[in-house]
Amino acid sequence: MKMPKEVNRYCPKCKKKTKHKVIQVKSGKKRGKLTIGARRYEAKIKGYGGFPRPKPENSKKWGVKLTKKVDLRYKCSECGKMHIRKQGFRIKKLELVGAR
Repeated sequence: MKMPKEVNRYCPKCKKKTKHKVIQVKSGKKRGKLTIGARRYEAKIKGYGGFPRPKPENSKKWGVKLTKKVDLRYKCSECGKMHIRKQGFRIKKLELVGAR
């Protein structure tokens, strides 16, 4: 899907419609198992196949999604405040294109 690099959107801080720069946020690096809950969960499922949930590839109920949701942010050109889109949408590839 192609999307423009700049769009006109309402800025709550400026209280008017201004040009916003569209930014796609990439997922950051995984920092390892920091929380005790994550470490307990890893220990629990070790050696038991899909316990406590079935593996996605073995079950139609837990089917694997083919796409990830896109995280878009909008940066106001006047005040520099960044706004987020309330809901992401599933898409395989997003291409930000300039004005025609």
